[in-house]
Amino acid sequence: MRIIQSLDEMMETARGWLLGGPVGYVPTMGYLHAGHAALLQEARRNCEVSIASIVTNPLPFASPNDSRLVPYNRDLDLQLLSREQVDVVFMPAAAKLFPSNFQTYVYPSGPLIRRLEGSVRPEFFRGYATLMAKLFALVRPDIVYLGQKNAQLVALVQQLVRDLNIDVKVQVLPTVREADSLPASSRTQSLTPAERQAATLLYAALLAGKALIDQGERRLAIIEEAMTKTMAASPLVFPEYATACHPETFADPGGYLPDVLTDLLLVLAARVGNLRLTDNLRMRDGQWLL
Repeated sequence: MRIIQSLDEMMETARGWLLGGPVGYVPTMGYLHAGHAALLQEARRNCEVSIASIVTNPLPFASPNDSRLVPYNRDLDLQLLSREQVDVVFMPAAAKLFPSNFQTYVYPSGPLIRRLEGSVRPEFFRGYATLMAKLFALVRPDIVYLGQKNAQLVALVQQLVRDLNIDVKVQVLPTVREADSLPASSRTQSLTPAERQAATLLYAALLAGKALIDQGERRLAIIEEAMTKTMAASPLVFPEYATACHPETFADPGGYLPDVLTDLLLVLAARVGNLRLTDNLRMRDGQWLL
């Protein structure tokens, strides 16, 4: 496993991949877990070269709300990457990616930046788009592997690639869940046992919304109310939103869902303890991805 920290070394290495087989790329912000491992395994199965990046330092455009509640352990991340037999690990310092004189940013627009998580963290979304544009230019991957867990960031990357004609295929894998239904995440380690039990209501809320849709319900307000009530069944959960939208544009469907559904995303957010948690459930080609 080769570790690269220099931007120049990464660019020089990427130039050498142009004549070889496909390069699979998993971008991360560190704190690796089973969800990242699933992405890395898929990259290894389908590509000649697998590369992961870790950018852990607070980015200059991130809000204080994006700070982590668990300590970062570089050695544990490298151990996981080694177990997954990753070929290259790109670990640039944030100060190198974004020096003090950095002035060029990507400003996405549309529902992605105005609604839901985009309205809560617009600076982060603009920063994430800028970061991904830089990483794609440095790494030059053929396929980028992302998890459905971060649905709105996935849609942001898809829009970035589409709008800027970036030559990379976006491959989205289903959310990896723990035995209690929570998405695999290092952040949830800080939940108390009672908070973790309460947090399972988020996935239960998604299933409640799914059940109504499967029964033919198309009134968005009814679906949103059922999901919100399910989350609020515990006094430890404080719902922020629960709704349905287009999985790629995040456009508001209006008051009613179409009679015939093919692509849909149920998405919600709530605060549990000191954590703000999000979750989602995707329908693709008329089938729920559970």
